[in-house]
Formats: sequence, structure tokens, C-alpha cells
Amino acid sequence: MRIGLIEFTGGFVVMVALVYLFDSAGVVPLVILAAAIHELGHFAAIRAMGGRVLRFHLGLVGLRIDYEGTKIGYPGEMLIALAGPIASFGLAYGASLWGQVSGSETAFFLAGISLGACMFNLLPVYQLDGGRALYCLLAWAGELVWAQRVICILSCVTIFVLLLAGAALFLWSDWNFTLLTAAIWLLISYCKSNGNTIKYRSGQTALI
Repeated sequence: MRIGLIEFTGGFVVMVALVYLFDSAGVVPLVILAAAIHELGHFAAIRAMGGRVLRFHLGLVGLRIDYEGTKIGYPGEMLIALAGPIASFGLAYGASLWGQVSGSETAFFLAGISLGACMFNLLPVYQLDGGRALYCLLAWAGELVWAQRVICILSCVTIFVLLLAGAALFLWSDWNFTLLTAAIWLLISYCKSNGNTIKYRSGQTALI
């Protein structure tokens, strides 16, 4: 289904509905706000680099922004990738300041969610902003094949470590499955994309 530039799958709609149904703590609106600010950072950077957004694709393996811009180059691509985490950090900082002034627990909670999104997206994995930024840096400095291999190795190692840590947390804590779920999502997303979220000098790229 597609509405304007936004395209979403049926699986995404079902997933959001289920999450909202079981959201007794009212976390979903804060997560949506944090995600929106994060993607707004990417969008602003794309426009600043002279790129044009083709679509926002929402699926079970995350959000992907398809855009084109033949003159962006690797430094620009790196900035676009890092703009999301920068926006998330800015929201976290602003929300924490507001929490200190107002004493709002919701503001502190939003700050924690946004800071967590910032740190998670900086991991060196293909589908995340950190992996994309690192790939652009390596490709800018050397060979594309070498950059591809390095990111492939780092992605696999990072996902494996997260799976182990998530399983340990799940077993040794009060059944906390948050980290394990994130690790499984990364594994599924990586297997589906097989590194194809990064394009080589094609003028059209995609972010997750």
C-alpha cells in the first residue's frame, strides 16, 4: 500500500497494531516520536545534499528511505547516514533538559528511548546508520570490495554478540527479551538484504 511517498506493507500494519494493543505503558507514541525525529534528520540531510526522496518504505524489517542524488558522493552519504543518530541525540538532550525543568518523567523516558535509538543505530551493521557511515568512509578511502568485506565481517560479529548478550539477558533476568528481539530483527534484516541496502556509486541509495 502506498500513500504519497509513504509505502507500507500489510505485515507492518499488523505489527504496529499488535504492539499498540499490548502497550499498557503508553510507550508507542514516544517511540513513534523518536523514530520520526530520527528519520527527519535523514530527510533534512538528503535535501541539504541535493538529493531527492523517492519513497519511505515501512516493512517488518524496518524503515527504508529510497532517494537519488548523483552528486552526493561518499562524504555526503556519510553525513546523511549520521544525521539520523545526530537528530536522535539532539532529541534526547532536549527532552532531558525539559525533564529537569518540568520534572516530567515522560520527558526523561523519551530521552532514554531516543538515546537508545541513537546508540543502537550507530552499531557497525549493514542495515544501521553506523554500518553505512563506516562503509562510506572505507569506500572513500579505499576499494569498494575491501569496504564490503570489512562491513560484512563487522555485521556478522556484531549480530552474533548481540544474540549471545540478548539470550543471556533473557535467561538471567526477569525474562527481558528486548535485546534478544532487536538482535533477531537485525539477523533477519541482514539475511533478507544481504548487504543490498548499500549501493555503489549508483546515484540511488537506501537507508534503514
